[in-house]
Amino acid sequence: MQNLEEDEYWMQRALDLAELGSNTTLPNPMVGCVIVIDGELIAEGWHMKFGEAHAEVNALNKIKHLSPTTLKKATVYVTLEPCSHFGKTPPCADLLIFRGVGRVVTSMEDPNPKVSGRGHKRLKDAGITVKCGVLEKKAMFLNRKFIAIQSFTKPRPYIVLKWAQSQDGFIDTEIDAESGRGGYAITGKEVKDEVHKLRAENNGILIGNRTAIVDNPSLTVREIGGVNPTRIIIDPELRVDIETLKMKDKDGVTLILCSEKAITEYDYDQVKILPWLDLEMEVWLCKLKEEEGINSLLVEGGATTHSKFINLGLYDEIIVFSSQFKLYRGLPAPKFPEVNSGKVEISQVGIDVRKHYFRIC
Repeated sequence: MQNLEEDEYWMQRALDLAELGSNTTLPNPMVGCVIVIDGELIAEGWHMKFGEAHAEVNALNKIKHLSPTTLKKATVYVTLEPCSHFGKTPPCADLLIFRGVGRVVTSMEDPNPKVSGRGHKRLKDAGITVKCGVLEKKAMFLNRKFIAIQSFTKPRPYIVLKWAQSQDGFIDTEIDAESGRGGYAITGKEVKDEVHKLRAENNGILIGNRTAIVDNPSLTVREIGGVNPTRIIIDPELRVDIETLKMKDKDGVTLILCSEKAITEYDYDQVKILPWLDLEMEVWLCKLKEEEGINSLLVEGGATTHSKFINLGLYDEIIVFSSQFKLYRGLPAPKFPEVNSGKVEISQVGIDVRKHYFRIC
């Protein structure tokens, strides 16, 4: 293979590895690492979980027996610039230098201001050949959540809005469904699997009290496995009957946001009532991130909840699943905002259609 082709080949492998951490690394980035000598793979690894070893460490730990003389011939492919600061783990740049690797190829510079070029410089200063920008667009898209979080002026979560609608733009057959009716499935099994995958990729999921009262969803990842996201209900007056909530009996925590005057005594394991709704929406979103660790939030609420996020411009992605049949009447879907930046992708999911908007791409 030519040098560029070879670099892209191995970097694609590193990107595939990085994606294995899609459900577990935020607020850290997804990172993969591949180590090659004379065109042969000798070790690989990825960042598996926030707070644990980085991709370079996991890969190098598999070849502890190799000397610096041998690793001088190695090229290390990493999807993100190696860190150069002490965080929860020591600097990966220092480890690469200590092990004596000869060449490091990365996809992109780290947008984290604590790194941002310093890792590359440290490697170069140590005499290591450094190349940056291989499959950069793919790496940036993969880590769009991490990149966006670095750019936010306020520390809010990354926000993904998601709803399903009929071909003629309704999300329910009834405008005012009665309590406990249960959910109404508009789309097929393939979409259900995709939604559960989305839940696994976001560590918080939010609905309004109307959805909780009518549908009483579990909001789990049961179709694909993994860790259930923290469930969040917007309930200003605490109208939801906590005793009958299905989600409170599932693994994970349920947060109920209410107004200060609605706060009441309660005694339920895994349920927290937070009197934050007298605050501006962006303020309590920041509190969700700062105090409850919600780094990426999937909004699955009804039309009213979604409209609040859209009207305030508080979204980073919007995903709409459209079925192939019409309802002719019922509860109208949220209005998709007019956008003049980012990108929209249209794809088929079973018999249904997915419209996916990315604000940053």
